[in-house]
Amino acid sequence: MKQFFLMLFTIALIFLFFPVAHAQEVPPIMQDTFMKAKVLEVVKEASIDVFGTAGFMQEVRVNIKNGEEKGTEQIVEYQIEDKQVQPMLSVVDNVVIGKQSDIYRLNALWVMIGLLALFAIFFAKKSGARSFLGLALSFLVIAFVIIPLILRGISPLWASLLGGIIISLFATYVAHGFHARTTIALLGMLGTLLFAVITSLIFVKLAHLTGLGSEDAFYLRYAPIDGLDLRGLLLGGIIIGVLGVLDDVATAQAAAVEEIKRANSKLGFSELYKRGLSVGREHIVSLVNTLVLAYTGASFPLLLLFVIYPNLSIKWSPTRSAFAIIVSAGFTAPHEGKKLASTT
Repeated sequence: MKQFFLMLFTIALIFLFFPVAHAQEVPPIMQDTFMKAKVLEVVKEASIDVFGTAGFMQEVRVNIKNGEEKGTEQIVEYQIEDKQVQPMLSVVDNVVIGKQSDIYRLNALWVMIGLLALFAIFFAKKSGARSFLGLALSFLVIAFVIIPLILRGISPLWASLLGGIIISLFATYVAHGFHARTTIALLGMLGTLLFAVITSLIFVKLAHLTGLGSEDAFYLRYAPIDGLDLRGLLLGGIIIGVLGVLDDVATAQAAAVEEIKRANSKLGFSELYKRGLSVGREHIVSLVNTLVLAYTGASFPLLLLFVIYPNLSIKWSPTRSAFAIIVSAGFTAPHEGKKLASTT
């Protein structure tokens, strides 16, 4: 019940003090209209030339499912470059219609999210349900605190730091409950978050990162937002990424030390700290491997480009943020054990 009232209080604060900000009006030429539709009939199929390579085209008759043209039927064109890789359309497929047509994938994503929620609640019971409440709070803070502050001209770094502190204070208690170990984990998260900010600032400066290393940043550079600090946005992204790692490491570390104490209440401070540090070392070792594999999996096309074109001038900028996260996690693990050992 405490978690429920805390969540309501947090939501009220968010809407009271951080009303949603709006970006400047986007010129009409940049605005796209998208509609959801269902394929009724494949009218035509043909081979076409796509930038000098063999492609494939389908004309399909669709029924519009939303928007001003809901209920009407249209003939739209769907192009793919490789039938072996990209799916062809068939009757009853859901598609998105804009300047180009594509398959509608949100239904599959909702099913995945639903299965994740069911598994979490089935295995973790009330804790699994609280974890999704904490996740909802985190998204509310990002949507109604961090992003509006950035759009108002606040530095993305400081906006993300403020949002990170709010997420740490409220979402952690909602997800993990009101326990001494949650408070200790929270103190460790806040201290390490500050350390991560300092670390990120140093290495972003040393690496001369500008925040222009992605297509999204390129579009933001020319968006109707005055004075957007892309380097600050990169740092803000690192801070939000660090929060996810800290929530995992800090709470698990605190829980491990508490369970060790419960298993043997005769253990003193030094022995608890030693055993907690042993768990923390394993956290660090596994986390390094986890992060490297995560970034490697997300960068397979880039790795192939490196092999095919050895002299290709591409900088793998995500490794800098991964390094900052690894360092911050390494700072958290041993200190969490020391704090909890001193209170038990």
